[in-house]
Amino acid sequence: MKRWLLLLLPVLVLMLPASVGCSGAVTPAPSPQTKAPAAEKPGKAAWEQEWDGIVAKARDEGTLTMITTAWQPKVVAALRQAFKEKYRIDVEHSPAGRGPELVAKIKAEERAGLFLYDFFGMGSTTAITIMKPDGLLGPIEPLLVLPEVREPKNWREGRLPFLDRDKLFLGMVASKTQYIVYNTSLVKEGEITGYEDLLKPEYKGKITINDPTTSGAGVGMMAHFALDLWGTERTKEFLRRLVIDQKIVVERDNRLHIETVARGKYAIALGPSTESVASFIEAGARLAAVNVKEGTQVLAGAGGLTLPTRMAHPNAGRVFLNWLLTKEGQSIFAKAWGTPSVRVDASTEGINPLFLFRPGEKLYWSTEEKALAFGEWMTTSKQVIDEALK
Repeated sequence: MKRWLLLLLPVLVLMLPASVGCSGAVTPAPSPQTKAPAAEKPGKAAWEQEWDGIVAKARDEGTLTMITTAWQPKVVAALRQAFKEKYRIDVEHSPAGRGPELVAKIKAEERAGLFLYDFFGMGSTTAITIMKPDGLLGPIEPLLVLPEVREPKNWREGRLPFLDRDKLFLGMVASKTQYIVYNTSLVKEGEITGYEDLLKPEYKGKITINDPTTSGAGVGMMAHFALDLWGTERTKEFLRRLVIDQKIVVERDNRLHIETVARGKYAIALGPSTESVASFIEAGARLAAVNVKEGTQVLAGAGGLTLPTRMAHPNAGRVFLNWLLTKEGQSIFAKAWGTPSVRVDASTEGINPLFLFRPGEKLYWSTEEKALAFGEWMTTSKQVIDEALK
């Protein structure tokens, strides 16, 4: 019997299927209809998943609330429309006058336990000299999600444009300050080349100055003179001579300050609000600016942003913050504002060349030191003016 089994063994081995492995497991031959499993699509990046979640919650909130100083209605309208179309979230806006009015309002509301806003639009003077010391501002940087917003190369000077060391104020506007604006029917081009030309006798009684005793462009100009150009004593003497010799008229309302020059009541506006100048020029007013030989200060003006310590709609506020700092958001903002964005790839379409930088132009950029000096110069300006009027 064993002999027969030995004779049959080679035959049995040949009859086994070829797919039997050494372990004895049989692998079925692939069917011609069987397809290889499709490769899975790569998942979303972590930031995309986070962003989608924030947007979904923001739409549930349905509303963003913001309060601003000196933001023209067309700026708010442009942002509101674009944001609503993109995210289906409403924007409720409360205008405030100058910075101190906004601060008083916020303080009163918070004392009553009310946190009504998601976003503050304002200038560095109010933010850094008043709101920050009073503990009214919340952090910005931890709320930035979008990579294009966080990318330093997308911003001038290769960094996000925070103006203070604690990163609580972000200046969006690269506002080329035109501190001498004139009515072209009353002043010829080239008559004025620098600030000291304003002391010429022919301009006596023809100059109105933006009030340097309160927050705004007027005090920003005085701090620029003192810190960048002349020093304290020479700046005080310049202001004193404007008051005594030139009989300058002090105007606190930003729009009225420019309107009186546009209508010819005065020939020259000194230290005007950039956004007001842009608005009147766009409306066809016969105004021009002097590219002064001393160089140009670059400020955020009122075109800065801060956040409250507690947002009324934290997700909608976060979506608006990130969107506003994208190329799309900054292009819309800059066009409506009338001056360039600090974001380098934002469009300059529709911006008057008056506010665009010239090659080789000497620029003095915003700093926290200047912002902190604004408070000192509001007091100093008041002292000089009051003494000069005695």
